[in-house]
Amino acid sequence: MSHNLATRLFLPAPRRDGNAGIVPWQEIDNAAWIWHPDVPDDQPVLLNFRCSFAARREPLILHVSADERYELFLDGKRIARGPDRSDVQHWSYSSYRIKLAPGRHAIEALVWKIGPNAPMAQLSHRGGFILKAEGQYDALLTTGAAKWKVRALGGHQFRPMGDWAFIGSGAELLVDARELDQGGAYRPAEVVQPPLTEYAHRFGYHYGYSQPGWTLFPSTLPDQVDRTIRTGKAVAASDRPLPPGERLRAEDARHPSLPGWQLLLDGRRSLTIPEHSKAFLLWDLDDYYCAYPVLEISGGAGASVTWGWEESLFLDEANWNKGNRSEIIGKNVKCRGDCFTTDGRRRVFTTHWWRSGRYCLLNIETKSAPLTLHRVALNETRYPLEMEGAFRCSDADMPALVRLCLRGLQMCSHETFLDCPRYEQLMYVGDTRIQMLITYVVSRDDRLVRRGIELFDYSRVNRGFVNERYPSRDIQHCSPFALIWPLMLRDYAYWRNDLEWVRDRMIGLRAMFEQFQPYRNEDGLLEALPGWPFLDWVPEWKLGIPPDAAEGVSGPLNLFYILSLQAAADLERILGEPLLARRNYEQARDVARAAVGRFWDERRGLMSDNLAHTEFSEHSQCLALLTGAIAGGRAQRALRGLLTAPDLKRASCYFRFYLFEVLRRMGRAEPIIPGLEPWKQMLRSGFRTPPENGINSTRSDCHAWASHALFHLYTSIAGILPASPGFRTVRIEPKLGPWKELHCTMPHPDGEIAFDLVSTRAGWKTRVALPAGISGTLVFAGKQVPLHKRRLAFIL
Repeated sequence: MSHNLATRLFLPAPRRDGNAGIVPWQEIDNAAWIWHPDVPDDQPVLLNFRCSFAARREPLILHVSADERYELFLDGKRIARGPDRSDVQHWSYSSYRIKLAPGRHAIEALVWKIGPNAPMAQLSHRGGFILKAEGQYDALLTTGAAKWKVRALGGHQFRPMGDWAFIGSGAELLVDARELDQGGAYRPAEVVQPPLTEYAHRFGYHYGYSQPGWTLFPSTLPDQVDRTIRTGKAVAASDRPLPPGERLRAEDARHPSLPGWQLLLDGRRSLTIPEHSKAFLLWDLDDYYCAYPVLEISGGAGASVTWGWEESLFLDEANWNKGNRSEIIGKNVKCRGDCFTTDGRRRVFTTHWWRSGRYCLLNIETKSAPLTLHRVALNETRYPLEMEGAFRCSDADMPALVRLCLRGLQMCSHETFLDCPRYEQLMYVGDTRIQMLITYVVSRDDRLVRRGIELFDYSRVNRGFVNERYPSRDIQHCSPFALIWPLMLRDYAYWRNDLEWVRDRMIGLRAMFEQFQPYRNEDGLLEALPGWPFLDWVPEWKLGIPPDAAEGVSGPLNLFYILSLQAAADLERILGEPLLARRNYEQARDVARAAVGRFWDERRGLMSDNLAHTEFSEHSQCLALLTGAIAGGRAQRALRGLLTAPDLKRASCYFRFYLFEVLRRMGRAEPIIPGLEPWKQMLRSGFRTPPENGINSTRSDCHAWASHALFHLYTSIAGILPASPGFRTVRIEPKLGPWKELHCTMPHPDGEIAFDLVSTRAGWKTRVALPAGISGTLVFAGKQVPLHKRRLAFIL
């Protein structure tokens, strides 16, 4: 938070929320939604709401939200951005306590509503702003009662990216400071939706009428990171522009203006661009960032600065070939960017939504007056997720690998988890389960995890299935991804100690499983599932669809169904529902028998992908072994084929998560260490975050599903896993392979788990520290050691 006098408040939401939107139950239900009287709801607009008031010494407690987005300011200093993304039926608001000095103050809100120009994940009912103040400030500040004024800001245009891949960041922003005041003067704001208290009184909540539009719930997430930073290096510049497609020259990296640019980036000196000039700067941030640009300039009336962002420069844009991400010469920059035009006054420009990448490109053109740049910086934003544990070993590459994976997770963690910050910025079920698991091993903060699980629960309006991605203006259905949601709920039940919260989600889980019943054929197998049956980005599978998955019977999709049923059964068991658990176990057993009968290929000792036994993949072997559908000799044959068969369709970086899971569960975790070589290649290739798929020809350079190597360092190599629901017990079964030393700490809901293992002449020197009340077992070197004390040290 930028304002050091404001403190975030977290209010409890009702566990039983059936009357939300019907019966008033919270302070904000006494406030009205307001808007500009002359701005149509379908017109893209930025509005400035303002209300002045006199304060005494009592602190101000307020609750605030807007549609689509807001920035809230007190006396010119930003308090917050919001609201947390959700759908209209679960709209978020945030609460703050603010210390005030006696005297006059002003609260302002910058609210934007840009509809189709907004990011795809931004849902909306209509434009609106709402604020409820408590106590003596109620009549002075509460919308619908207080004298709020509003004006539209001119000079803002939104230019669609023109590429479906950029749906996450919405439109590029064009700001012309010469037109800022053309939006009109302040007008009294008008009420567009009355307070829920008034609606309920008017229509009688006893009849169960729900107020149209927003149903408000208190935010459960902390504020996003909001800090202005200076970082990186000026790596190329010239006194010419650098348009998209033009390649950087060697002399650009030696341009005499570079030292001056560096002083500007470091905040040590301003930089002036002469009149009638053109110039560009390529700025290497030396890490991946999600941030709002901060550009402070003066003079140069009519001058323009176009600020673009890129993850990497391109060798071959058509094939997504980028080469080493730290090399720039001979490459071109693809981005267009946001454009700021000055009116000659001193101004600070930024954007309505954050941008992302490693490189920034500034293209500057002046007219008849010189332009002075006073500040070029970043206002970083992301979820405040930090590494709370540590991981060291005898492999010198591990510190950098941990940083790579952690940064990928951080850049894909905001108000929701994201698949990628550069392009779609959407929360997909398959990606998100992996991101949640990584979160468990690096932080005790599980608020974003809970938020993701419940948002997917809300998404089941699509014929009862969990949506492939949510929130999203476009509904997309993917049955295999819907089957992953029960897995993430079981993960939560084991990694966190809150079974009552899990119980509340079981209503949706049980309902969703019933939606799969009509798609079971006479063999009991799923056939012709609805939606996009995506499983993995396998080059031989068109659109990521396994053989026969779209219209017929798919081996890997049925195996995933078994895995999901088993997760549901386990959840019912630990929640004390033995009959429901037995039903799911028996369904999983029946589907497994049918799947093995139809897909097991005895000649090859493998599970096939299709009924014709002509297609085989790593995916079918992984899922058959994870489910236990095959056991004994068949399991060993499939495992051997998984590791040695040359013709299997290979798992992508994403699905290698499940491959590593199989190796750990089958007691073969040692291959995971050489399996980390692709991540070491990322480091050698200049990556700062792991990519979507592969290295040379990948669309996204930041995809947190590929950060799962960090999860497996803790769970498969160090071998630390919850052994019972709520993480009440732990099992530590390390597989160090060639490593001779390991030191790690993992956050636990009740503290942390510390584990050291060092090879000495006397044996393996071992130390284990557990949180109070937690017990477990260490399995290593053919021995099982009970962990019954908080701290133990011994030689194995």
